[in-house]
Amino acid sequence: MQNKIALSILILLGLAGCASPQVGEITSNDVSQAEAKVIDRALYLRGDFSLWDAEDIYQLKPKGNGTYTVRARFMSPGKVYEFKIADEAWSQGYNCGYRYQSLVTIGQPQPADCNTIYNYFSFAPDKKGWYRITLDYRAPHKPVVLIQRD
Repeated sequence: MQNKIALSILILLGLAGCASPQVGEITSNDVSQAEAKVIDRALYLRGDFSLWDAEDIYQLKPKGNGTYTVRARFMSPGKVYEFKIADEAWSQGYNCGYRYQSLVTIGQPQPADCNTIYNYFSFAPDKKGWYRITLDYRAPHKPVVLIQRD
């Protein structure tokens, strides 16, 4: 009898997991367009490739509805690039690193924590070229970073 109850609970948990939104997926309960927070300062892609400086070439540009993007050229396949998205002063609330794990994979949204000090992202491109890095800030309580080939 206990085995049947335990099996039923496992099945229900599995079904609930399948119906849950994916990482980076914003649901209507999370935020409406009117609630999307506009970032009131310049944010930069900062990493070992820029000596962690806030350089104009790496300034994120607003794309509307709470998303911000920048292009970066990574020229060493297999090299692990470390980066964060932050303002010039590394201010609390605008110092975005990883929330759960540092490794970012192309096309896989990665939850961010914009109140972190040391949690930098890691990215190892499989080939050299241009990449687009996006900060999805539509739900400020759970921002997401995404890397795609450009």
